[in-house]
Amino acid sequence: MDKNRVLILVTAIIVGLAIIVGLWIHGYEIAESRSVSGLTVTGSVKKLVEADLAKWSSSFTLRANTGNLKTVLEQVEFNTDKLKNFITKTGLLEKDIIFLPVQTNPIYEQLPGYGYTQDIVGYNVVKEFYVQNNDLAKVEALSAQYKNIIDLGIIPDYQRTEYFYTKLNELRPTLFAEATKDAKNRAEAMARGTSAKVGALVSAKTGVIQILPPNSLDIADYGAYDLSTKEKEITATVTATFELK
Repeated sequence: MDKNRVLILVTAIIVGLAIIVGLWIHGYEIAESRSVSGLTVTGSVKKLVEADLAKWSSSFTLRANTGNLKTVLEQVEFNTDKLKNFITKTGLLEKDIIFLPVQTNPIYEQLPGYGYTQDIVGYNVVKEFYVQNNDLAKVEALSAQYKNIIDLGIIPDYQRTEYFYTKLNELRPTLFAEATKDAKNRAEAMARGTSAKVGALVSAKTGVIQILPPNSLDIADYGAYDLSTKEKEITATVTATFELK
């Protein structure tokens, strides 16, 4: 076989392989394109729920100088016992009451006009506590006892009542399922009037949960959990991609 025939044969083989590879790549691209084509929509669902746990928080502060800190700490413990007895008499249980460790915050000597020295002249001794129970009415009744607590000789620094919904984890799968269903309904509405039909679910991504007062628009990018109201509106979203046939 002469060199020209060998060259022609080799060239033909190379061209043939190039055509085969090109067709395979083109076919793969078409198949890949078809596999990822679809319609992406966001579905949502809202559900009203009632809080099933209330929490009342407060604290009190006593001032101590450098010479009587031990005495003040003893007074803190005495006040803690008085509060515990008072709260349990309202119908709440001792296990509902949580007293946090004492905070002893130093007070530094103030310079005339502005600034402080490094000399400690006293301490603010802070005792934080909270009460929580599934009986919302009992916790609310306690929050109305502010004056009676003052009558004990204890002046609260603040008081705050918060409302929680504790069954969110059990509700979450249902919320996302309903949001996915809403996404499909929206996709079908968008495809209606065209030749395309919505097919199987290709992918889905859940969004953050928003727990807000009813009709509130105060949403947040990373989710929200409002604790100020007993009635709450939970919003869940799902971004879903469906095949188009």
